Amino acid sequence: MRVTGRLGRRVGAALLSVAMSAGLVGCGEAPRTFVQPEGPTIAIGVTADEPGLARWHGGAYEGFEVDVARYIAKKLGYANKQIVFKQVLPSNRLDLLDDGTVDMVVASMPMPQTSSSIAYAGPYLQTSQGLLVRPDDVGTITSTAALAGRDVCVVAGSGARESLLAVQPKASPRERDTYPQCVTDLMIGTADAIAGDDVILSGLARSQGADITVRVEGVSYGRTRYAIALPSGAGTLAQNVEAALKDMREDGTYADLLRRLRSETGWSEGR
Repeated sequence: MRVTGRLGRRVGAALLSVAMSAGLVGCGEAPRTFVQPEGPTIAIGVTADEPGLARWHGGAYEGFEVDVARYIAKKLGYANKQIVFKQVLPSNRLDLLDDGTVDMVVASMPMPQTSSSIAYAGPYLQTSQGLLVRPDDVGTITSTAALAGRDVCVVAGSGARESLLAVQPKASPRERDTYPQCVTDLMIGTADAIAGDDVILSGLARSQGADITVRVEGVSYGRTRYAIALPSGAGTLAQNVEAALKDMREDGTYADLLRRLRSETGWSEGR
């Protein structure tokens, strides 16, 4: 498949340099590290409000997904100064990828079960869904069964609404654009719970404090695999991103980032 669009032209030039360099290597495997291009930048869509995964803090983006994105960009040949992070929401991330605002999306993006016009690389993380509630409701909402007839805040476009209704069709989802908006709804009483990916909710709970939100222990449903979304037709680019993810696991970087994610959020894959 052919890499298309703005990033395709950039990466194509970088890959040409790699091919020329590989020809000089001689026998043995060609290096996986790509030659750094001199001028172009790469725009990567990340979230700004998911503590532990990705958030805007202190004038910069930080978190597990930001570090994953930066590692991949460097493997594609971009220096730090050439990496531009742009905020995306679950509701607009694919639109921003489609219109060229961003060149790839690393933003808790669910990998589809079936074929898609969008190219994906991964998965790089897997998580189940869970619930956040007010401290006073910990003993009342102990399972998804308790959500029947209750208002539950979900972020539009995240897939949380569909996952919730699959296990509790009698719940009343209330869609908001961001997780902070859901936290506000929970605090003022317009929502009885927040439903979403457990790794995101764990980060929210840790950052907000137990006096505001509490994760409901023992509630785990559904399964989401996070992948990197790339422009339609970018099959070659997806292969290069897959190679970068493989390198990240093999050189120990992924394990280090995962340990930090667990430490910062209290999240565990087994929940």
